[in-house]
Amino acid sequence: MAKKSSIRDNFNIISITQWAIPTVILFAYVLVTLYSFSSDMKADAKYTVRQKISEYNDTLIISYNARIDVTKGIASAMSDVVSGGLKEGYSIDQIMTEMIKPTLDTAFSTDAKLLDKTGKGITASGAEALVEDTIAFDKCIKEKARIISEPYERNGSWYVDVFAPVAGASQEVEYALAYVFVTDIFDSIPTTSKYDGRTCYVLLSNDGTIVSVSGRKVLTTGDNIFDSDNIRIAAATEARTKSNLENRNAGYTDCTVAGEERVMVYDPVAYAGLSVASVVTQSYVNNEVHSTYGDMESILVRVVVAMIAFFVAILAINIANKAVNTKHNQSLQEKAETDLLTGLLNKISTEQKVTDYLMEAKAKEQSAILFLIDIDNFKKVNDTMGHAFGDELLAGLGLGLSTLFRATDIVGRIGGDEFLVLMRNISPDQETKKREAEKLLKFFRDFKVGEYVQYRCTASIGGAVFSQDGGNFEELYKAADTAMYESKRHGKNRVAYYGEELEGPVIELGRH
Repeated sequence: MAKKSSIRDNFNIISITQWAIPTVILFAYVLVTLYSFSSDMKADAKYTVRQKISEYNDTLIISYNARIDVTKGIASAMSDVVSGGLKEGYSIDQIMTEMIKPTLDTAFSTDAKLLDKTGKGITASGAEALVEDTIAFDKCIKEKARIISEPYERNGSWYVDVFAPVAGASQEVEYALAYVFVTDIFDSIPTTSKYDGRTCYVLLSNDGTIVSVSGRKVLTTGDNIFDSDNIRIAAATEARTKSNLENRNAGYTDCTVAGEERVMVYDPVAYAGLSVASVVTQSYVNNEVHSTYGDMESILVRVVVAMIAFFVAILAINIANKAVNTKHNQSLQEKAETDLLTGLLNKISTEQKVTDYLMEAKAKEQSAILFLIDIDNFKKVNDTMGHAFGDELLAGLGLGLSTLFRATDIVGRIGGDEFLVLMRNISPDQETKKREAEKLLKFFRDFKVGEYVQYRCTASIGGAVFSQDGGNFEELYKAADTAMYESKRHGKNRVAYYGEELEGPVIELGRH
């Protein structure tokens, strides 16, 4: 027994020694490293803070890119509409005021222009228009491609034009349709939204011109950061900053704004050679570095618990696995919510999202309009042209409806040939209701599908207003369904609002 105890004691000593010696060596190495590379650690700390700021820039950039992508999509779609209108003999003035003007809000645009090859034309309101960026305009015409212009200033605001080529009656590109997109992407940022509440957010052109400002407005729209009296870029980084902006690279620079030391972190957006920059105070950066890493002495104290890193690593692995599983589950959920044929929300997810929004809208006392869309004679399409063509028709309608409405609206397929649209936070006045009805009728009037057989379809559409016609999803759906069958009863191919007279293309059928 004594011998076994001696062996066990020796084994324990060896085991302890195997862990103790490497631990002592590790501690000694870490201490030496901390003393030797304290300046590097501070630099890494500042880098982490800048990355945090850059990540917030990315959220603004995603918003900007998403909006202008919508504008590009609508410009492309409407260029085909304009081309069709020209071939059918419509006047340019009629095309712009009747076809293009109703799409401005959806396209996040303040105006639109149709320009001939000379760069002259008219706006959506019928006024004379001239091209602002001739290089982008010429490129659109020559390359027959969608082009984003350089930013330009008008009446104190900055804009970019989203060009799309338009074929004339000769089927050659003779015009360019330009949606005027305002560059201000900071309308949703409160003055004290991030950091220490003193951050200034700016949108910069590739030459350093400030085209938009929000947050703590210590900088001025129209100034150039390289020659303004209000801001001084650090001499050591000025050339690098100019190069980064010109070449659309991310970066940062120390600067002085109105005598206060600050740090500017900038990241490029996808279009128009612009960059989003957050101009934070140097005191904020210093405080973040201190709060993250503390003084050197506190770092040395924490080294004592460095061996816990093994257990932390195990925990990190578990968290990482959980994150991967969460992402995978999220991907599966997105697929489960999507109608595979049309790419829209399916019935279950549509009803859930509408229900959730109506609860939120009720609390905020917001209005909404629900449209129920039923394709006229769809069974006949399947019977006469085949189910494959019927599927192609539904897929085309799904794509068209997803671009027709705002990105915030809810669009889903809830049955074989039945679609549902909820327009969120929209005024239910008669003018708006009539405008949206006419927009839907025009969509179906212009819609066609098929590569060899150009098929056009109509729809019976019922509309209901929240909370006037229903205080929850079931009531609102029932009201819209009643209105839709009222539309069918009066001959289909029209819009009916619950409890109101019909809106339909009765007068304009012959003309179109």
